[in-house]
Amino acid sequence: MELAIPHDQIQPSRFQAHFTYAATQHDESVWQRLLPQSLEGYHYHLAFDLGHVEGFKTGYITISTAGTVVLIAPIFITDYALDTLVQGRMKVFTSLLNKVLPNLMTLRLLCVGSPVTDSAQIGFLKDSALDAEIIARLYEKLEEVAQLEGANVLAFKDILTSDVARLQTLFSNHGFSSVENMPVAKNAIHFKNLDAYFASLSYSTRKGLRRKLRRYSQLRIEEYDGLPPHLEEIYQLYLNCYEKSKLKFEKLTLDFFKSLAELMPNQCRFVLYFMQDKLIGFNCLLHGNGVLVDKYIGLDYSFSHQVNLYSLSWLHNIHMCIRDGFHTLQSGQAAYKTKLSLGASLEQTHILFKHRNRYVNPLLKLAAKMLAYGNFDTSVKIK
Repeated sequence: MELAIPHDQIQPSRFQAHFTYAATQHDESVWQRLLPQSLEGYHYHLAFDLGHVEGFKTGYITISTAGTVVLIAPIFITDYALDTLVQGRMKVFTSLLNKVLPNLMTLRLLCVGSPVTDSAQIGFLKDSALDAEIIARLYEKLEEVAQLEGANVLAFKDILTSDVARLQTLFSNHGFSSVENMPVAKNAIHFKNLDAYFASLSYSTRKGLRRKLRRYSQLRIEEYDGLPPHLEEIYQLYLNCYEKSKLKFEKLTLDFFKSLAELMPNQCRFVLYFMQDKLIGFNCLLHGNGVLVDKYIGLDYSFSHQVNLYSLSWLHNIHMCIRDGFHTLQSGQAAYKTKLSLGASLEQTHILFKHRNRYVNPLLKLAAKMLAYGNFDTSVKIK
């Protein structure tokens, strides 16, 4: 027999959860307070909203107490193919399986995080305890939005190792499991010049870079903070790299790049690379708080290989760090073998996930372990 608790004896929650589809629903000051050092905060998420990237719906959950927001969690909803990170021969098999059994290989996903951040930018006070009741309210709101959007999987994308212990312990009580995902590559910059950087690398890497550096004089390099010229050409160069990439998730739009440059003119830099008068490549970078973040690259492959533009753009990024006083170059995810040879270290990220159907959840856990990125790229194994 269940005992009924009188209404006046029920203790109301100290925390309230709210959901909106628009980043602008919450004042920028809230983001700044909860994510004070993040370059991928309010304006970056807003640029993605304004970019109208096909296949993604964005939203934002906040947890408040006494009228003060204590947590903000960006989310996105998409149809996710389980073999997105699969490479090699296994990809042939999973692609065939996806055609035959699309409902098995593609899941409706509600994910905390963003398709375009290197790690999940969940805003909460890092120097205070993450209350279990906050997590309970967040989980309840995730379930509510998942029901509304028809999502059958809940996930947290790219939680850094520095945060995963706090989050995983709390979310394991709600049935979430974890799997390692794509690490974030970073270079500590403590060099006085490029020669000092070269000295930190292996002999073979150093020799190769010096040989490629001879092509540097063939380039004209222009840097623009904020909106650059040639934006439509820049976007086409981005598409060149997108189409060639083996790992595809979001396909960004011209409006995304335009919004990013306009919303973050003092933190967004475009570096354009010309051979004579022809634009052959670009980098889009974020900068601030001593960090230079290499976000996007685009290449004209018919010319870029002639001058080893990827390597030269990397060296120019190192040069900018030294010149402008950045202590860290963050080069994000993928291309780990090359980045490690160029002196990067890796910080592991994790995905927390659960299927809302408790009977299917064990199968999802098994699939996640089998299809994890680290199974197909041994260079990401962090020692």
